[in-house]
Formats: sequence, structure tokens, C-alpha cells
Amino acid sequence: MVHKSGWEVSAKHHGFRVDKVEYIKEAQSTAYEMIHEQSGARVFYLANDDDNKVFSVSFRTTPTDSTGVPHICEHSTLCGSRKFPLKEPFVELVKGSLNTFLNAMTFPDKTMYPVASRNAVDFKNLMDVYLDAVFFPNFLKDPQILSQEGWHYELEAPDAPLTYSGVVYNEMKGVFSSPDAQLECRVMQHLFPDTTYGVESGGDPDDIPDLTQKDFVAFHRRYYHPSNSYIFLYGDLDIDDTLAFIDREYLSAFSAEDVHTEITRQACPGSVVKTYPYGIASDESTEHGTLHSLTYVIDDALDTTLGLAMRVLTYVYLTSPAAPLKKVFVDEGLGKDISGDFQDGILQPLWGIRINGSEPDAQKRILPLMRDFFRKVVAQGIDRTLFTASLNRLEFALREADFSGRPKGLIYGICCMNTWLYDRAPGDAIRYEDSLKILRAGIETDYFERIIEKYILHNPHYALVSLVPEPGLTEQKEKALADKLAAYKATLSEKELEDIMAAAKALKKRQETPDSAEALASIPMLSRGDLKKEADYEEAAVSEAGGVPFCHVEDRTNGIIYINAFFDLHGFTKDELPYVYLLADVLGDLDTKSRDYSELSALIDLHTGGILYSVGSISKRGDGSDYMPFFRIKAKALTCNTEKAVELLQEITLQTVYTKGSRLAELIEEEKTGWDADAFRNGQTLVTKRLLSYVSQQAAFDEAGELSYYQFLSKIAATVREETPRIGNKLDEIMKKLFVRARLTVAVTGGKDEAETLVAALPQWLDAMPAGTVGDSLFDFDLERKNEGIMTSGNVQYVAKGGNFCSHGYAYTGAMAVLGTILQYEYLWIKVRVQGGAYGAHTRFNFNGHMVFCSYRDPHLAATLKAYDDLADYLATFSVSEREMTKYVIGTLSRIDVPLTPQLRTVAAMANYFNNDTKEENQQRRDQILTADAEDIRALAPLVKAVMKDNTVCVMGSERKIKEESRFFKETVFLPK
Repeated sequence: MVHKSGWEVSAKHHGFRVDKVEYIKEAQSTAYEMIHEQSGARVFYLANDDDNKVFSVSFRTTPTDSTGVPHICEHSTLCGSRKFPLKEPFVELVKGSLNTFLNAMTFPDKTMYPVASRNAVDFKNLMDVYLDAVFFPNFLKDPQILSQEGWHYELEAPDAPLTYSGVVYNEMKGVFSSPDAQLECRVMQHLFPDTTYGVESGGDPDDIPDLTQKDFVAFHRRYYHPSNSYIFLYGDLDIDDTLAFIDREYLSAFSAEDVHTEITRQACPGSVVKTYPYGIASDESTEHGTLHSLTYVIDDALDTTLGLAMRVLTYVYLTSPAAPLKKVFVDEGLGKDISGDFQDGILQPLWGIRINGSEPDAQKRILPLMRDFFRKVVAQGIDRTLFTASLNRLEFALREADFSGRPKGLIYGICCMNTWLYDRAPGDAIRYEDSLKILRAGIETDYFERIIEKYILHNPHYALVSLVPEPGLTEQKEKALADKLAAYKATLSEKELEDIMAAAKALKKRQETPDSAEALASIPMLSRGDLKKEADYEEAAVSEAGGVPFCHVEDRTNGIIYINAFFDLHGFTKDELPYVYLLADVLGDLDTKSRDYSELSALIDLHTGGILYSVGSISKRGDGSDYMPFFRIKAKALTCNTEKAVELLQEITLQTVYTKGSRLAELIEEEKTGWDADAFRNGQTLVTKRLLSYVSQQAAFDEAGELSYYQFLSKIAATVREETPRIGNKLDEIMKKLFVRARLTVAVTGGKDEAETLVAALPQWLDAMPAGTVGDSLFDFDLERKNEGIMTSGNVQYVAKGGNFCSHGYAYTGAMAVLGTILQYEYLWIKVRVQGGAYGAHTRFNFNGHMVFCSYRDPHLAATLKAYDDLADYLATFSVSEREMTKYVIGTLSRIDVPLTPQLRTVAAMANYFNNDTKEENQQRRDQILTADAEDIRALAPLVKAVMKDNTVCVMGSERKIKEESRFFKETVFLPK
């Protein structure tokens, strides 16, 4: 714990007055609340010994329309500033800093600019660029930034159609291609008709072109003042030097102002029940396509205990495998996929129910069923076992504080805003000990019953909104927009048309013109000598326990044990593989021979932090033909509950019953409906894996769990009620073949105590497990370049092109990792994002030869494929200064040298174990990165050219666009129905 002596309340340091000092046990930090007296800026510092330091500057931003001005402002502040006059300082930072997090985020009522780094010099550099960006951005005087990041007219020739383009415009077109986003927008409009929450802070594509430069500048001048700012600091940093820097370089230039950005509360406008259409593809069925949302305003944002209580209640009744309210809706035939959510982070939080896979006439039955259910709960009392289990689950997650690799301080900083933004102490948002005591006591009283009565049964502030599918609606809206723009164009004079073309041409020239060496040099950066030379290498201590390989990944886990069980899939067939993926989806949510699934679910929550199931593969050398396929079970628990966790693993893997009742059918229908809702938004993953499956055996295995699995689910879901016995018997066969000792490798993450405890507990599982056998054959996929165009009702594309470079005789080198950085934040960033208007693009170069480029929320198709094809020529003449090359090397290492959570350390160690990757090979790749120069990058041009000449593509996107560009595809298909 870091404690700064002399930092008492009322003390002043570099213009900052300390208003409060306290120790927050839950964050293991000493917290300091401060105010910068001259500027009015607020500061909250969590001091501790975490070397992963975090800085964030945030502003309360409360838009009054849906032009997306907060979102566009978030993008544009990072497009050059007073001290850093580049076009894209953000990109230069990504390329050339050791950041562990670097981004900006727009919320309904705030905009946040957080950064993190483990290097003190780098951390200060990041802070400097971000503070200059938010307080002194170039967009205040350069309208081309709004044109690029927000919107502008495109007109290629006087007789060409007039269109809109812009990064945020195209991003939000992609967002609003999802019916989920449309539904959420409708709900917020009805719940908050008079406040900022009733408009779309991200921007509605219909409204974004209404934003003018004048309004854009006015928004920044109103909201981006230190008196409206919230500065968050976290970690083991020199706070005295940090505050002196912030004061000297930035806040001392401002005087406090009486800003008025308060968020007004929405008085209850009365309940609303509405229905709206949404567009689907022309041949898509409307059956089971309706979505319903029932959402209540809870209206107590500052009661953090209530927030935790609502999370417990939501899990018990709607999201746990045994959720009883979800079961009522499913049994009554209201929908296939029922979920619930508690949304905080706004002044008046929301609690709601989502029903997917439904029909329009279900709307009138939702409220009566829900109210009848909760009236019985209040009358009879809550199920204390379910609530105790749910609270245990919540407590485990809070104490574990594992944020999937994201810096802990980043999450704390976001959480603090949940109270700080509404003028309550920021530290209150990360405390939970007292709340847990209240909730535990509340299980024994009528605490939860009173919450149900007040916030659900007797709450008139709700909206029940339904979206009904309508084929052809998307095309109608596209035509209406085209007609609107054509009508506007017809009113323009020849001179006005020339001005539009000239403005677009000037913007393109700006985008193509490189920054000067002087401008680039303004971004502070480290040298190669500052970089760590030694490669990290995670290694498990391998032994044997109960006759199976036992891998111990040593780590400090604070009394938590992480168990990973890998079952080798060699010897399974292609026909069995979809059922292996299905097994991962349903396992743990079905009855066993000993108990029903609701009791099993409660026991999992009582005794563990969760049990997850997945299918995956780990690559070995070569072209993807040699790999380790596995079925993985991940369990975590308090070390004292290890025996209970292993007992549950034994029951689930060896005693699950698949043919009892309708449970299996319900799970399959729910999973399929989830894919219906999520497929388009996951387009980047789907097309990338689909493309690689054309050329690689391993990729074909992985893709069997993506679009191919969605197609499989759609097929079996159509007849699952009649076919349940057959499907259940098939899963039982898979289970008996899979869960045998011959296939098993066990990994444990923790200290010596955790390893010894697991060794002692394993026999109860292993002794009950058949010995079995494991085959030596891999799946034999028929590889074929299908070059598919996957048609949807969306308005943007995911455009992928790639292949396998090992098949052309090339081998992986560390320079490819550097090339990935160059492409993602230089060539593709400019060609696809900046000039093309796509939200982004990513690259992949894998050890097994997988190589792919993919755009994200892209308005184009042919132009993006041309950018990929032109890449080899760009690389052949690639030439940059040593400083720029060093920047790419640093940016590459920032993605490699991330702090690892216990779970991520296990992933790395087991990948090394299964693919026999050595420390020496890992070091060699790092050395290649550290020494990479422009010549190494030029040497990769033939590799890229060879793969691009294969012309292997896959695109998901607009039905109209794919049909217009059908020359690129061998097959055009729709997403499953």
C-alpha cells in the first residue's frame, strides 16, 4: 500500500486541495479526493503498489439531440492538438507507446479518455497527449476533422449520386443495422422523453448530418472545461510530480467557471406499450423474429446496495440456468431466448427483460405473466437457496476482480464515475463489503420482496417495446435516403456541386498527405534501449496425478484455485464435431442422474465462481494441418471448496442426462435465437474464420464453431422438439467418448497449496472416469475456396481477404508482428478507415501461416479489396525513418507485454505445453521484433503478394452491396434462418 505522508485533509499541493483521505479495503488503496482550486477540476487518486498505472480525464456530456456530437467529439479530440499538431496523435501513440490500455469512450452522459502503462515515462507521455487533446484540440479551427470523423458529402462526379460518408456516420450505420440497437434506442426515447437519455449520444445516422461545425465547436467549449472534468489516477506513481505536471502544463491556464451540465431526472411520463418494424433480408422468414423489451426505470442511481441487489435479483430470476421467470416465459411459448439486465452508469438505472425469438401477439401476455409471477414471489417469499447462491457468485466476482486482462485501475475508474458524476463520493462505487452484509441479512427478511414490490410491481415508469421483422424495409429506407439526397442535389447549382467535389478532394488530399517530420517528432516516445530485451515465457511444472498429466502454473491467486481440464479431441470425426460444440453449449445446464438442473445450478453458484465449457485448438508448426484440438472445462473456486468443485465436475461430465423432458430442446432453441441476434455484430469474427477455413485444417476446425455451427443449430432447431431423443442420444455418445482419462490433461493455477489441494481431490473424479482411449487422427476437412458473400439486412460490410503463407513456402518471423502494427495503424488505417470511412480494420499473422486482413463496419467492398491488393506494392517500397520504425516496434511490444491475470497466464503456459514452443523460440521472435527495420518489412512484400494473388475472400454485409459486387464471389448465401 502506498501512503503519502503529510497528505492530510486541507493540505495543498501544486494548486490541488485535499478534501478527503481514506483507505478503501475493497481496492486495497488509499483514496484521495482533491480539487484544483484555480480551475475547478476534480481529482480522485487511488494509491497502491500496482505498477500498471492508470490516468483518465472525463467530462459530463449531456447532448440534447441525436447528432452524435459527444461521440464525434470523442473521435475528433484525438485528431491533433496545440502541442501535437498531427492528423492522428492517437494512432501515433498506439504505434509508439508501451500502453496497456489506450482508448476513449462515449457513454449516454459522459465521455472518458483513459490510458494505462507500466512504464513511468511512457505514462507521463500518454497523459500529456491526452490532456492536450481534450483541452486544446485542432478541430476547433479545422472543419475537415468533423468532415472526416463525423460526416461529409461524397460526390465523385457531377452526374454521380450524392452520398454521405464519415467514420462515426458509418460506425453508427453498422450499429443501427442491429435490431438490438434499434430496440434500445426506442426504449430510451419512451422512458426519457425530456432528458439527455432520450437521445442517442453515439449518433443516429438519420440525424448525424445535421451537425454543423458551429454546433460542434460550441459543444466542446461548453463541456470540455476543467470545471466540468473528472481526473482519475491509479497505481504506484509519483503523485507529487504528476500533480505538478497537470497543474503547470494544463490546469493553471484555466479559471473555474460555473458550468451547468447537471442531468435532470425524468419524471414518470406514464407507461408505454409500442410496436415498431425493423428490416430483414428479402428471403428471411419473419417467424420467431419479433423482439420484446420490458424496461423499468429504477430511479435510485446513488444507492449502490440497491444496484447489487438488482444484479442478484436479475441473475436469480432471468439469467441463471435455472432462472424461474425465464422458465415461465419459455413454457408459455413467449420466446426462445429470455434474458434480463440491470443497467447502471446513468442517473436513473434500468432493469429489464428481453425476449427474442418471439411473435407479435406475445406482447400482450408479457406484463400479466410477469406480474402474476412476482405477486406469488412476494406472497410466498423468495427462494433463499437461490438468492444465497447468486449472492455467493456475485461476491466471488467482486473479490476476484479479474477483468479479463484489462487494467484493474481502468475498471475502478469507470466504476467510480457511477457515483462521482452524480456528485456522490467516487469511492462509494467500489465499496461492497457493507452492501454484501445488508444483502445477506436481507435474504432472511423481506428486503428483496420489498424491492420487487416497489421497483417492479408498483412501478409505473416502464416501457414495453416490440420490434417486428419486415422484409424489404432496409431497402426502402436506403431508397428514401437516396431520394432525399438526389432531391437535395437537384437544388444545388453547378458551383455548389463543384464545391462539394472540391471539399471531398481536399479532404482526401489531407488524408493522403503524411505528417511532417517535425510534427511526428512532437509525440514523445521511448527508445529501443528502453525496451525489455528478455521475452516472457509462461511455463507449467509438469507431473502426473491419478495417471493423467498434471500441469501447475504457479501464481498468487489470493485463496482462489483455477482448474482447467483439457480433453484431447483426436479421433473424433467431422460428423461428430458439431455435437462436440453443442455439448459445450448445454453442459452444466441439464439434469444429472443425481439432481435436476435448477439444483445443480444453485450448487455451482454456492461452491464455485463458475464452470465454463469451450472447444478450441492450439496450433503447432506448419500450415495449420497439425494442431491440438481440445474440449476445455474451466472451473474456479475458493481453495477451501476444491473438493466440492471437483465433485461437481464429476457429476456434470459423467452423469448428465440429455433426453429428459424438454430441457435440451429449450437450450438449443435459445442458443439458436442468440445466434440470430448476434451474428451480424460478430461479422468480423465470422468472415475471418470462414475465410481461413477455406485453406487450413485447423481453421476449418475452429470455424466449425462459428458460421458452420450456426447453420447446424438452425437446422436442428427446426425439428428439435421431435428430434430430442436422437440429439440427446448423440450427445450421450459424445460424452462417453470424450470424458475419459486417456484424453485428459489437468492444469491448476495457484500456489503450492492449490496444487496439493487439487491433487488430493482429483481421485474422486478420475476413479469414476473410464480409462478410454484417444485416437491419433485429426479431422479431415475438404478445403475449398468458396469465396462467399454472406448477405444480410445490414448497411455495412465486413470485408476479409487472406490465406496461408506457409503454403507458399514462407515461415513466420517476429517482423510480421511489427508489420501487423504498421498495417493496422498506418496503411489500413488510412486506406480503409480514414479514406474509406470504415470503423476500422485488423490484421492477423499467425505462427501457422494464417494471414488475413478484415475491415469492420465498412461502407465499401471493392475499394477495400483493392486496398488489400495494393498492399504488396506499398511494402515493396516501404521506407521510414529510424524513429518511425522504432515507434512501430514499441507499439508491437505494447500488445505483447501485457500484465497477465492467472487465467491468461494459464492460457499462455498451456499453449506452450501443447505446441512444444520453447523459451528459446519465443526469445528468437522477440529478438526479431526488437531489431526489425524497414528492410525486414520490405522483405515481406512477396509473401503478401503471393497470398493476395490467391484471391481468397469472404464478405458479410448488405444484400444489395454483395449482389452489386457479385463478381468477387463464387457463392452468395444468406445467414441461416
